[in-house]
Amino acid sequence: AGDALLVEEMLADSEVDSTLTWCKTLAEARRFLRTNSTPVCVLLDLHLPDVHGLDAVRQLVDSAPDAAVVVLTGLAEAETGLSAVAHGAQDYLVKDRIDPESLGRAVRYALQ
Repeated sequence: AGDALLVEEMLADSEVDSTLTWCKTLAEARRFLRTNSTPVCVLLDLHLPDVHGLDAVRQLVDSAPDAAVVVLTGLAEAETGLSAVAHGAQDYLVKDRIDPESLGRAVRYALQ
């Protein structure tokens, strides 16, 4: 919940015109993505209640190949962020180093 609030505030402060939908599990995100027809950028935390690590990236990319994916990872997991890109994510950001400008840039680039 804390990370979601932080991301919401940073998106509001960025130049990205966006609507944030917070899904607490990968299953909830998959349901949302199946019903949404507009371009979507998923800000994916690798530690969800129903999936962890790179499995989250694999499952999301498999179930929603048209969605742009930006992985949010911890500082100690920066190498995992690179692996996430190798598995289909467009980018990754380290949670402790995110600011509105870098988040907005990552979302805009991922959607392109």
